[in-house]
Amino acid sequence: MLRKILMTVRRLLFGWPLQSTDIANPRASVKAACASDRAPASMAAGERSGRMNDAYEKLIQHLDANEVRYLTSGDDQTVWVDFRGTVGLYRVVAMVDPADGLLQVFGYSPVYVPEGCRPAIAETLARVNCGLKVGKFEMLYDQGEVRYQAAHILADNSLEDETIQRLMGTTMSMLNLYLPAVLSVIYGNELPKDAVGCVEGRRDGLDEAECDSRRADE
Repeated sequence: MLRKILMTVRRLLFGWPLQSTDIANPRASVKAACASDRAPASMAAGERSGRMNDAYEKLIQHLDANEVRYLTSGDDQTVWVDFRGTVGLYRVVAMVDPADGLLQVFGYSPVYVPEGCRPAIAETLARVNCGLKVGKFEMLYDQGEVRYQAAHILADNSLEDETIQRLMGTTMSMLNLYLPAVLSVIYGNELPKDAVGCVEGRRDGLDEAECDSRRADE
């Protein structure tokens, strides 16, 4: 049943158009209107100096070196990147926060949670978050928007390529793994406990029949 649900929903979600105004910004101060599309290496070094700290400079260099297209928010030191995942198109927002000494990465899903489903999805995300070693899932309850958030403490305002890859990679992996549970609760009327147990069972190598058997035994 879960497979049928995902096949149907994926056909809808892969057409999700991602624009800078499609997500609720991590901060009210981040203005979508000031975002500009950046091709790799489109910013000259002189333009960067004086308005980027070292960590943000490293983040931009990393994306340019890997030929990743992105949007920037200018002085807010935030970038948006769109990736295609197994469930749909994701928007990954990376924010350098010099004041708090953090690199924050938010992964936004294309799934809109209907108002009547939000209590069940809140339970689903609570079950998912219990035991996560890196990051957490969040729901903007009034907007019905699900996102994953991970952060790294910046030491001396420095940032390594491995850290950027790890946070962005983890964000993508968590969305790929757990969004099927969110979809099955919304569209398949699965109980949150069963939906989370099933995706974690599949992660551990169980097939769908074994997942169903596990649910029956609980």
